[in-house]
Amino acid sequence: MSAVVSAAAFPDRLHGRDVPPWLVAFYRAYLKRDAGLLDAILDDNVEWLLAGPAEQFDLYGCRQGKAAAIELVTRIMPCFFHMTDFEIEHLVVQGERVAAYGHVRARQRDTGRSLCFRGAHFLRFRDGRLVAFRSIADTFDVAEQVVGHPIDVNRRIETASLVPEEDELLSL
Repeated sequence: MSAVVSAAAFPDRLHGRDVPPWLVAFYRAYLKRDAGLLDAILDDNVEWLLAGPAEQFDLYGCRQGKAAAIELVTRIMPCFFHMTDFEIEHLVVQGERVAAYGHVRARQRDTGRSLCFRGAHFLRFRDGRLVAFRSIADTFDVAEQVVGHPIDVNRRIETASLVPEEDELLSL
């Protein structure tokens, strides 16, 4: 598939083919942040990974299990932004494996600023339940949008030693 499709209004049929109902159910639950719908589609031991700077933002990193994934989607992610859509440009479905690439659209919670950045989802289902979710995004683009200006990557960063060179612990 190569036409842009809104995950918020995911169709049941696309380019003359049926879209698996579990994929439609997942994106509806995910974008609505609906705990009940997520509970119905997630496997008890789902593995959830949002690749990104986990040291700066709690939403990035690994989660294990249905309760942790639901908490992330319904409570932690909304502390940072409200995801309004995932505009899927490319979608590959092979059996119970899915790869989706497109634009994430969101609104920053603190400022109300609109965010739009590229991202990809890699999903694995078993018997209609999500067992693995992997997401990668252009987090540098997100960071620039969050701070509200381009980040100068050529700017020299001043560094300072955390421990004085003459510290007695260093000489042990």
